[in-house]
Amino acid sequence: MTLFCLAQTNVKQEINRINTPGVALQPFRFLASDELMGRATARPEINIAARYISENFRTFGLKECIGANDYFQNLAIKMITPATTGTLMINDHAYSIGSDFIQINGSDTQVTAPVIFANFGSKEDLDKLDIKGKIIVTNMGTSDTSSFMQGYYMIKRKQQLIAERGGIALIERFKQGDVSWSRLQQRYSNERAQPEDAASLPTFIINDSTASLLTSLKATSANATININNTTVKLIAAKNVMGWVEGTDPKLKDQFIVLSAHYDHLGVAKHPKMEEGKLDSIYNGARDNAVGATAVVDAARYFAQHPAKRSILFIAYTGEEIGELGSKYFAAHPVVPLKQIVYNLNIDNGGYNDTSAITLIGLGRTSADDDIRKAVAAYGMKLLGDPAPEQNFFDRSDNVNLAEKGIPAPTFGLGVDKLDDEVMKRYHQLSDEVGNFNMSYAVKYIHSYILAAKNIADNSKQPTWTKGDKYEAAWKQLY
Repeated sequence: MTLFCLAQTNVKQEINRINTPGVALQPFRFLASDELMGRATARPEINIAARYISENFRTFGLKECIGANDYFQNLAIKMITPATTGTLMINDHAYSIGSDFIQINGSDTQVTAPVIFANFGSKEDLDKLDIKGKIIVTNMGTSDTSSFMQGYYMIKRKQQLIAERGGIALIERFKQGDVSWSRLQQRYSNERAQPEDAASLPTFIINDSTASLLTSLKATSANATININNTTVKLIAAKNVMGWVEGTDPKLKDQFIVLSAHYDHLGVAKHPKMEEGKLDSIYNGARDNAVGATAVVDAARYFAQHPAKRSILFIAYTGEEIGELGSKYFAAHPVVPLKQIVYNLNIDNGGYNDTSAITLIGLGRTSADDDIRKAVAAYGMKLLGDPAPEQNFFDRSDNVNLAEKGIPAPTFGLGVDKLDDEVMKRYHQLSDEVGNFNMSYAVKYIHSYILAAKNIADNSKQPTWTKGDKYEAAWKQLY
């Protein structure tokens, strides 16, 4: 047996001793309980979850971070209820808000200006046009084959490009595809969060499934009047929960590994429904992401007793389900300099269909793969990569906000060999509960996460992005 394997075996034994199944799963049962009413960011019960996590950190003896009082990094989240009255008039055709077009960012808008079509709104498309002082209409996405989500994630970039060139509003053309118009209407008629860094450019999605708007714009020059009123805005208090353990190595202790997971979920359904034989209304979020928050708590319990060579910062994020807002806030307001954070092993989940595996969203993208693979193998499991790269899961969880800063940051997930009905029947469903979770697998999942973190934190080589990764340039700039 090699020295490394012997050392890892000893660490594994200590992880198992400190986090026995009864101890390790206690936070899981509590965080996913009915009493917390689904841990929605805007519900009061989420404060109970935050206090529970912080008191665990206090009990373990974690250090408090500067700027995070009582283990809480406090932030305010802006909640927007879209306008219920408003019109968009293009030449002599009137569109009504809610039925014909929807409001993406939350602000009242009154503007009249020329309107022009800019194809997919790419830099090349916009450079061909004089858009200053104009309302810009674009096709969603980057091509006719773009999914709705691909188009949605492009909106921020388009807003940037249009604002830089003096455009005054953006209207995205919706065509029926993988998402229905009625689903969008439902999503954007409800109260929702607006990120701290949200663009101020008025932005809308218009239902143009018949291409009548496109035909009109191509046929003649046009003016548009946007008149939106009665958008309501409120601020809610929210908390990231964090604490840290100092490293033992005189040189490496100035570097930090971040272990993170979001602890919020969806709250309570508007209307109860029958789910697996019972009437239910609470989104318990066992998989998404009580098991992840539990792994971070259990990791804190272990490292408080057995510090690693590097320092470790433990973070339970709020607001992931409404736009990764807790992690965005942390990335913009870090409690330690970002250049001292050398790795983030995030946790997020939707479900699982392979209890012999761990999924790493970002496998192949950082130099820490071997450290993670060895930890997973120590618990008799294999390491899988992203089951659906086309879904862009890497950029859709809390890890992305540190990745964009240059910090290597994959997401450690439950075993998914492919996206199938077994996974989707739990993802964001009322049936995502502790009672139907394989608890022996939950323990192996948590233990392997802690061992992976230990391997990374003790590795003398600073983790890097794989050469050519899209975040490699940011890594070079940061360090």
